[in-house]
Amino acid sequence: MRKTKDFAILPFNAARIRGKYLVSNALGAWDLLEPLEFRELNSLRLDRGAPLFARLKERGLIVDETNLSSGLDDFRRINGHLFKDTFHHIAVVTTRRQGEAGHGKDMKPEVAVQVLTRLFDGVSRAATLEIKGGEPLLNWPVAQLLVYNARQMNNGVKDLTIVLVTGFQDVDDHRMKFLAEHDVVVKVLLDGPRALHDKIRGGYAKAARNVKRFREVFGGKVVLSSTITPLTLKDPRGLVDEYVRQGQQEIALSPLNALAPDAIDWHGPGFSAKEFIDFYARAMDHILELNGRGILIRERIACSILTKVLAKRDPLDLDLMVPGGLGRLAMAYAPDGSCYPSDEARRLGPGIFRLGDLMTENNADMIKKEELTHLLQASCAKLWHGASPFSPWTGESPVLNYALQGNVVVKAALSPLCGILDRQFGYIFDKICSGEHSGIFNSWVGGKDNG
Repeated sequence: MRKTKDFAILPFNAARIRGKYLVSNALGAWDLLEPLEFRELNSLRLDRGAPLFARLKERGLIVDETNLSSGLDDFRRINGHLFKDTFHHIAVVTTRRQGEAGHGKDMKPEVAVQVLTRLFDGVSRAATLEIKGGEPLLNWPVAQLLVYNARQMNNGVKDLTIVLVTGFQDVDDHRMKFLAEHDVVVKVLLDGPRALHDKIRGGYAKAARNVKRFREVFGGKVVLSSTITPLTLKDPRGLVDEYVRQGQQEIALSPLNALAPDAIDWHGPGFSAKEFIDFYARAMDHILELNGRGILIRERIACSILTKVLAKRDPLDLDLMVPGGLGRLAMAYAPDGSCYPSDEARRLGPGIFRLGDLMTENNADMIKKEELTHLLQASCAKLWHGASPFSPWTGESPVLNYALQGNVVVKAALSPLCGILDRQFGYIFDKICSGEHSGIFNSWVGGKDNG
């Protein structure tokens, strides 16, 4: 007599979207079910011979000995960061800012040398060296030292990306030539069209002129980055159109830079998570409209979500990892050599988040510290936000939770960040459910159509 194979319906969460039910489990398997299909699944009394049973098994919501290994393979791909070493090294070469009076701290050459040592001591094949400030051009000798020596030391050892984050104001041809020749990606802080940028940061004309010259004369690589402010929320189309006009094919519409200068005052009047997500939805609607007209521009958070959901790959987005990438995959080095799990952690001061001293401790010892263990535990969304159907694909931001709520453990029901991330996922799944933009979404991530 033939033995019947056992099967299991893995624990799942669900949410109603466009009259259907999004169902997902911890392995990242998901499907969109009609109400009657969801009722049948929820009853846990599925007929083995029914088409629904076969479909849910194919999707990974039902597992047995024939498909469990493929479900685990999907989980490994979606969470590939679990098997990686520190790859994102952030060197804050100065705390001085452009156009501000007063003194700041500059990184000394001996500290920069230790940053390079940590960069090349890591086993990760791909690595990013991000040079930041303040305004890093104000400490050009150390920024130049980092770039030159990183390229000399690398010599093909790593797939190395070097990024300089700058307002790109006081930069001459000599510096442009150096940055272009050493293949440095210049991330220019541009907050939108001229009127908006000048209200927020100032210096639009000079920044735009320098960007154009860097590209056209020196063949330099430029990506743009914006700080989301209350002024930005009023004109999402204007922000997107400026990025298109500047030749960008990607834009990041993220509230996670809440600790940046001039960013949204989360505790101030007149701002709510709803206002941000309304801004995000209008911006995304415009981005999808542009793509429909053949103008390619993607939104970074949407790309990260879609890479996990549709392509079942890890985009290595530090904001969406479980556990988080803080200190584990990214390390920020202050001018004095203090080490932090992120640049946002550094901005909150030396108290709670400082992991150690670059000059006297190594990264291997710092990542074993109890302080970092608590942060990584707090980043696990499933622990605090476990009823969300989006938890298989996202984590928490304990540093920002601390800044907003005074605790690294999120109070999910009161968190604007949780509300925004849920609504961003909801927006994406609403579009997946409609099927209207499946071609665009799959072109963004190069994945198969899993919708």
